[in-house]
Amino acid sequence: MAALSRTTETTATRVHLRVVEPGRRTTLRQIARARTRREHLERLQLVACSRARPAVFAYWSAALLHDLPMLNAPPSTVHILAAGPAGSADRGVVAHPRTPELRPQRRHGLRVTSPAQTVAHLAGRTSFVEGVVIADHALAAGAFDERAPLATRAEIVGAAEHLVDPGERSRALAVARFADGRAESPLESVSRATMALAGAPPPELQVPLHDLNGLVGRLDFCWPALGLAGEADGAEKLLHPAFNRSRGGWDVLAARAERERRIEAAGLRVLRWRWETGRRVDRMAAFLANEGVPLDAKSRLAELGLRP
Repeated sequence: MAALSRTTETTATRVHLRVVEPGRRTTLRQIARARTRREHLERLQLVACSRARPAVFAYWSAALLHDLPMLNAPPSTVHILAAGPAGSADRGVVAHPRTPELRPQRRHGLRVTSPAQTVAHLAGRTSFVEGVVIADHALAAGAFDERAPLATRAEIVGAAEHLVDPGERSRALAVARFADGRAESPLESVSRATMALAGAPPPELQVPLHDLNGLVGRLDFCWPALGLAGEADGAEKLLHPAFNRSRGGWDVLAARAERERRIEAAGLRVLRWRWETGRRVDRMAAFLANEGVPLDAKSRLAELGLRP
């Protein structure tokens, strides 16, 4: 049974989606996540209906409404802004104090903090790495310019400056200044953050590379002085229709091998890593050091405005 599990899962998923939405590919895990997200949205609707005064959803609840990515599962509690003591909880609803600059928006029919405020709130409460993932997404227009950015850097910085807690304000400002909308996947955001925490020199991002035959492609990361190119091997771009152009999996892999050959012919050695390396600072540090990338964590953390 175990040997058949992957095949069975793939077949069941594809059959299901052929009926619901022909031509779309996904996984059972993605289906489960979508179902979980719908359940969370329904819970927010119930909380909004049960309160005497209109609720303004914030923090992780606002991230759900704005469809912001999160590395870790959000807490099971619902988070709102309301008058009263900070962090007070009642029947699974955590109330955070309102701030004077609050200008709520509406998403899915619910009042919610703006994307910039949501990013600042979470950047102050989560890790630097997760804050960067959220902020990069808010600044991004998508890997293929398919959407408008949710916020500007100035808006996120402004929201961060209004945070009352000094530690949260400092962390949120560090994230806001480091964030970059050119990241094309959460793995690129995670990798750039762990590189910085490991002490690597800042790479150039999305560098277009040409040879005699034209455009080779855009490099996720590049250190020209070191003769290195970095590629975060996530699946998002390979599965995107604009990248795939309906080619089969083998054609995609062959095209990637040819692209790598042309990059190396241009004088750059290609480094590749996956999630298990990208999301951990210790593994990223060991990987980069082994590839000859100089590391100075103390100086880099000072540049970022973070404590060692």
